[in-house]
Formats: sequence, structure tokens, C-alpha cells
Amino acid sequence: MAETILREEIPVYSEKYDIHGVIKDYGFGTKLLFTYNGKEIEMGIDRNPLSGITFEELGRDIIESYISHLASGTDGRKLQLHDWYIGEHKFGNGNAYRIVHGVVTGHKKLADSTYMHSSEAKAFHVDAEEKEMVVTTRNSVYHCPLAYWDFKNQDKYKDVISEYEKLKGEYQGTIEYPSIEAGKVLLVLADFCEYYFHSLYYVPKDSENGEPVEYKGWAHVGTFQDSYLISAKGCEVDLRYFPHYQNIEFYEEHSEGCPLYIENIGDTVLYARTSVGTIRLNPGDRKEVTEDNADKDDPVLPGGDLYPAGVIE
Repeated sequence: MAETILREEIPVYSEKYDIHGVIKDYGFGTKLLFTYNGKEIEMGIDRNPLSGITFEELGRDIIESYISHLASGTDGRKLQLHDWYIGEHKFGNGNAYRIVHGVVTGHKKLADSTYMHSSEAKAFHVDAEEKEMVVTTRNSVYHCPLAYWDFKNQDKYKDVISEYEKLKGEYQGTIEYPSIEAGKVLLVLADFCEYYFHSLYYVPKDSENGEPVEYKGWAHVGTFQDSYLISAKGCEVDLRYFPHYQNIEFYEEHSEGCPLYIENIGDTVLYARTSVGTIRLNPGDRKEVTEDNADKDDPVLPGGDLYPAGVIE
């Protein structure tokens, strides 16, 4: 792979919190990197050159906004994996060791909703009371909810789990999907889902069977900016947004003329930048997209890709 050229490296500083960071501009993408409470933060950002704000000012504002708005309630979180499974990594000599794959939250270095795999799994066991698989590696303990087990991939490695078929029969299809009254559209977000999208729920008022509509969601990976698209079958529900670090930014917001609600079922705060303003969603919040629910402070939030591209320097 060719070496990536770093066009510019810009130091930033928050005097308010005495935190130093750096902005790295690679031309095709720009990242802000800093450390807060021992956690290494890396987020994609963008800057409107017409705004008159410098990269130094933007970096400072985002650091201070992160601490005052995004980092609240993040202490004491479990290190979790969703959509997970335990697989094997094989060496050329035929030996193998087990690793766990999944979407991570609460990691010291990786951003929430990043798909990853662990180092060698030293031990794992089922905690029936918490309904999770606990996987221990050399440096970490991962808590993996059994309802979010990726059984399709785990089927390829059935032998690594004792009583696998019993556990599969007990927990497959047990994810709880939030619902809402007919005539309202509910978008469900979570920090443990890729691009933050968990599910959509909508029953049209004139529905004959009272069943929610079918939907599909997919990522559109762009050259400079990724986006996520959600559409519902047989109706005019069309939601599209840019996913950023702990926030989403809508650019299409069609809900067939019905009230649109957003719910956060993760364990960190998320923000939604909508047509009526920026809405803060604490863990467990469900809010209608209305001006009354928009954040009056209008916090500075990072733009840029949620998953900034890896580079070789």
C-alpha cells in the first residue's frame, strides 16, 4: 500500500481543560486526535472554509464540546460487543487460537460502533443472570449480550462453545425491538450498532393488518463522506443521514407526513441534527422531532466520517 501524504499537522489546545490535541489533514480526510481521562479519541472532522473559523479554533471547540456534551455518563461503562461470535485464527503450522468478533462499545481506544476482533480469548463463560457471554483476553474482559449473538457466523464454529445448540435455541430471535403507536414513525439508534442504526418501526394508520412495514437500511460509502439510508416498503418513509462521532446529521427526513420519533437504546448520549434543530438523546430517551425538543445550546459537534479511514504514514 502506498504511503499516505500528511498535508498538514495542526496543534490544538483547550486552555479551559488544559488538553492538547492535533489535527491531521490528509486531503481526502481530516482527523482530530486527543486524550481525555486516559481514553484516546480519534474523530473525523470537517471545516466549512466560508465560516471563517480556523482549524485551531474548530479543534478547541470540539474538544471542549466533547467534554461538556459527549463524554458525560461514560465512566464505568462495560466493555461490550454486539453482533458478536467466537471464531478461530489459524497459523500456518495448523495451530489455532480463539478470538471474538463484534461491534464494540466502551473500548479505551476504539470508537463506539466500530467492528473489531479481540486478541486471543483465554476464557469464556455464560453469565445466565446477566444474559451475556463473558470473554476474557490477556488485557480485557468483553461482555457479549446473548440476544445479540451472531448465530449465522457462530454456526461455522459450533465446536468452540459447549452446549451451543441449547444456547442458540434459547437466545436466537430474542432481540427486543422498540415499537410505537400506529401513525408514528420510530427510528431507533444505538451506539452498539454500525452507523448507529438499530431498527425502524412504523404501522400506517390505514394498515389493514396492523403489522409494521418492512424496511431496509444500508450504508453508502462515499469518497469523502459516508452516509446511511433507510427506506420502508410500500410507503414514503425515507430517512438519510451522515453518521459522525456520537451524532447523526439528516439530509433526508421523509416520514410520510407522520410524526417522527428518535429513540436511543445505547448507553451513551447521541445527538441528531434534524430539520428543526439538534436533539440530544440521553440513553433511554425517546423524543419527537420537533422544535420544542431541539437543544437550545446548539452544541458544537464533530462532522466528518464516523469511521475515519486508516492511513499509513
